[in-house]
Amino acid sequence: MRKPFYGWVIVGVSFLIGVTEVGVFQNILSIFMKPMAQDFGWSRASITGAIAFGSICGGLVSPFVGPFLDRYGPRMVAFWGIVFFSMGLFALMFVGNIWQLYLFFGVGRMIAVGVLGLAITVSVSNWFVRKRGRAFGITWIGDRVGSALLPVMIQSLIMAYGWRMAWGTLGVVVFLMSGIPALLFLRRRPEDMGLLPDGADPTSVEKTADGPLKKNQNRAPVQESEPVWTRSQAMHTKAFWTLILLTCLIPFLQSGINFHVYPFLTDQGISSKTAVWVLSTMAAFGALGSVTGGMLADKVRIQTLLALNVFVSGLVFLLFFWMVGFKMTDGPGTGIVFVLAALHGTLHGGRNTVISVIWGAFFGRTAIGSIYGFSIPFQSAAIAGGPLFAAISFDLYGSYAFPFYFFTVIFFVAGAVCIRMKPPQRPPKSSVR
Repeated sequence: MRKPFYGWVIVGVSFLIGVTEVGVFQNILSIFMKPMAQDFGWSRASITGAIAFGSICGGLVSPFVGPFLDRYGPRMVAFWGIVFFSMGLFALMFVGNIWQLYLFFGVGRMIAVGVLGLAITVSVSNWFVRKRGRAFGITWIGDRVGSALLPVMIQSLIMAYGWRMAWGTLGVVVFLMSGIPALLFLRRRPEDMGLLPDGADPTSVEKTADGPLKKNQNRAPVQESEPVWTRSQAMHTKAFWTLILLTCLIPFLQSGINFHVYPFLTDQGISSKTAVWVLSTMAAFGALGSVTGGMLADKVRIQTLLALNVFVSGLVFLLFFWMVGFKMTDGPGTGIVFVLAALHGTLHGGRNTVISVIWGAFFGRTAIGSIYGFSIPFQSAAIAGGPLFAAISFDLYGSYAFPFYFFTVIFFVAGAVCIRMKPPQRPPKSSVR
């Protein structure tokens, strides 16, 4: 009897890292925003700036982290990243000035964006090819589970013990849940353990001189070859820069929405408890979307799948904004808001999975850290800009109408880009090493 493929252990650890990575996501800081602003008199824009600062710092380090992950693997990078990540969260217990929020939260955000998210993508891409969609679908359930459970935990701790104790508890949870598993179980690539991607039988395939796997004439084929790109080659393709554009558009609107949904709901008279359950509903159904998106990504043309997801997401978010903004939340309206939140979360989860899959599908796994890592500064700038744009708009106009309508337009623009996107031509064999 064959042993279970070790790649699923990699998926399990990546799942746990995804859960704890949520500790510096937009919806977590948004729950802390009002009590911290009340205690210190800080504006929403100034608190939101901590996300922008951490995201930009993460973008600056990621191009250097990517090649390191390709060469040495994710184990020690992820472990020490989680150590400093959890320390930053714990230190937020003692914040007294705005610069301390930027320092401690910014460090955690930098590590989540520039190290942990990249380590997850590289790890799963290296261990799976044909089953990459399913693997990422399961992996990204982690951040959906974290987004569903951590806000409820944080809100309960804030109400019972105050926001300082909530930060400290979050730091401890992050380290215990993901730091130790990352140290013990993460591995670089299946070939380092005498295995092949997807759990293929090593005796049924052989390598060509230039790298890709091919059919062994005496056995059944079990592994398909995939393109082998260097970062330099990828940067000379139109597909690479189209993906860069998408990594600006989609994170910009996602981060802006995620951070400001909670204050938007409470501003409209919805209780903090109900608002947290709306966030948790989005996250919980995001887990369903992650799995569904992963399964579909293995079977459907990935550009079409992403375009359909983005177009429908724009319509769902617009309806959600109207339902809440026009106070149609009494009686049956409350149930409709939760249905729309569930749809929004499902599409969001599926979209994250598809975007993770598409990088490996276009450019292979050999230099995925270097290639994907180069895109993260652009993504980080967009992640920083979305919440800050919405916060500044709110401070200027006293309403989320302008930024939320703008985010809806960006959904449709991103969908049009997806429709026109084409995968790159395979690199010439002479350049593959």
